Amino acid sequence: MADHSSHPLDTLPFDAVATAGHYGVAGTLGVTARRIDGLSIATLAARKGDDDALAEAVRGALGLELPRASRAVFAGARTLIGTAPGRWLALSGLDRDIAGTLRAALGPLAAITDQSDAVVTLDLTGPKVADTLAKGALIDLDPRVFLPGMAATTVLAHIGITLWRREEATWRLLVARSFEAALLRFLVSSAAEYGFELDDRG
Repeated sequence: MADHSSHPLDTLPFDAVATAGHYGVAGTLGVTARRIDGLSIATLAARKGDDDALAEAVRGALGLELPRASRAVFAGARTLIGTAPGRWLALSGLDRDIAGTLRAALGPLAAITDQSDAVVTLDLTGPKVADTLAKGALIDLDPRVFLPGMAATTVLAHIGITLWRREEATWRLLVARSFEAALLRFLVSSAAEYGFELDDRG
C-alpha cells in the first residue's frame, strides 16, 4: 500500500475517497480503518402494535434479542443495533438479503428498508481510536464509559453516523456512502499524528 507519511492531506483531493495506505507518522500505528464489504444491511421501524410479538419474531429470524436502547447485540455474523425508539439497524455477513429475511419473518409488525448499497461500514482498531473519534464527536467516547456493546447514532465532524463498539479493541462505524470521502478525510487528518492505516481489503 502507498505511504502518505509526509503531508497526509496534500495529495488527497477534497471530494476524493482516500486511497489505501499509511498516513501521518511513519513507523507508528495508532489507528487502522478497514472497509467491511459484502454486508447486507437494513433498517427496521416498528409499526404500532405488540412490541413483544416483534421481539419474538426478530429472535426467531435472526437469533438476536431486540435491543430496547442504544445497544448493539451480536450473533455470529449478524448484528442488531438500537438507533432510536422503535428503530433498529440490522447487519449481516451471513444473509444475502437481510431485508427480505426480515420482511418474511416480521410481516406487518415492522417496516423494512434495504440499505446495503446506501452506506459504508468501517472497522476501526488500535490504541488511539477513541482519541481520534473524540476530535469530532459530540458524545463521550472514553473507553471506560463507551463500553463494548454500546452504540450511538450521532454526529462526527458534522457527519451523521452510527457507531458501536463491537469488542474491547474494535469499533465499527456506518456512514452514508455519499459522505464516505468526508469521513475518511476526517479520519486521515485526525489520526495522522498517531499513524493511520487505511486498509480497503474488507
